Amino acid sequence: MSVCEMVGSMGSAISASVTSIGDGLHVFGMASTNYGSLVATLLAALILFSIKEFFNKASNYSGVFFTKSTVMSSDYNPYKKMQTFHTLILFSNGHEVSGTSEKTGDINLERSYEYEGAGKIRGLVSGTIERNYIRSSVLNIHIVEKGEKRESTTYMSIKISRYNFRNSSFTGKFYTTAANTKGSVLCGRDGFSEHPSGHLQFLSTSS
Repeated sequence: MSVCEMVGSMGSAISASVTSIGDGLHVFGMASTNYGSLVATLLAALILFSIKEFFNKASNYSGVFFTKSTVMSSDYNPYKKMQTFHTLILFSNGHEVSGTSEKTGDINLERSYEYEGAGKIRGLVSGTIERNYIRSSVLNIHIVEKGEKRESTTYMSIKISRYNFRNSSFTGKFYTTAANTKGSVLCGRDGFSEHPSGHLQFLSTSS
């Protein structure tokens, strides 16, 4: 068989396959009363894909983040109503999260303290993202942190809106194994004005 004949044969086979697929879609469309349901399905799939890729991008979950955790309950009384500040450096592929954390400050009812330089308490971050199409997506963060006396684990669950992400703080909940502590957390791209910058250890918050 000559090259021309081979090419012609392949072209005929491809044409037949395309025709067969087209006929199959036509039969499906006719079986669904009309093509309306098929078009509606394809349109819905396109809309969901667009929301995922353009409004809920993987880059929304990568970069520098700041958190402010407020204790609501704890087995250790001095922790109650304490505010703790972290800086998170995160990388995400849109489904999983990894990175590092630094505890940068604490505020309780009597004292404020800013962790500086080598005094910052570092941790390792891992997590997952629940990428929802209609409701807010959820950023689930797991932090293993080395404290002064022992290692502790913190879990944060933060609702992330796909709109104005870079200009907003988002709310969530946290739990840490340090004294069985629970509370609320705020997360955003900008630092918090309440952060105890310049406060040395044991410096009164009233000064």
